[in-house]
Amino acid sequence: MEIRSAYQIARREWENVSVSLVSWGDTGPFDLTGYIKSEPRLIRNLLGMEKRLQSQDYFTREAAYVFSELGREAAARLGLNEKMADAFGSGYSWARTGWFDLLSRDFGSVRHLEDHVTMKLIFFKLFYPEAADFGWVFDSEEVIDNLRTIYGRFLFWQKNPLGYVRDVRSYMPRIEPLREGLTAALDAGSGWC
Repeated sequence: MEIRSAYQIARREWENVSVSLVSWGDTGPFDLTGYIKSEPRLIRNLLGMEKRLQSQDYFTREAAYVFSELGREAAARLGLNEKMADAFGSGYSWARTGWFDLLSRDFGSVRHLEDHVTMKLIFFKLFYPEAADFGWVFDSEEVIDNLRTIYGRFLFWQKNPLGYVRDVRSYMPRIEPLREGLTAALDAGSGWC
């Protein structure tokens, strides 16, 4: 019964993610069966998100995990490599739920962690150039346009690593205050930002 419920929730949310990334192509159907054994946390988080959806909308840690996974999967299907897709999914999740979470990730190296956080910060600043409003609608023109721009930037970085270095330098003044605040906040774990 729980697997059936998780499957229905996953299909609904996969459709939401797919609609928001429609300008980059078709993400295809989502297959939860591949996740059942390899990623049981996704099942638990889908069910936990659904339980809290009425009272807290998508502003939960469970939703953050779900959108990080679904965003990563969608980005990979649309052509991003593993590192880029992971950072894209994580940025998508933060922009959607308001949760900045690194605890569910194994980065393998400090350099990978640093790149991941930097790309996630740039994603956030591109999505929210002014003030953050996490209550957006998946199929709104503004969301689709924002994600088109951001996905294009990630694709550019993948094809042109020197472009990534240049972009980091140009975005540094805008993301450094976020980085400092997150560094202070992450000393106590992850949470709402």
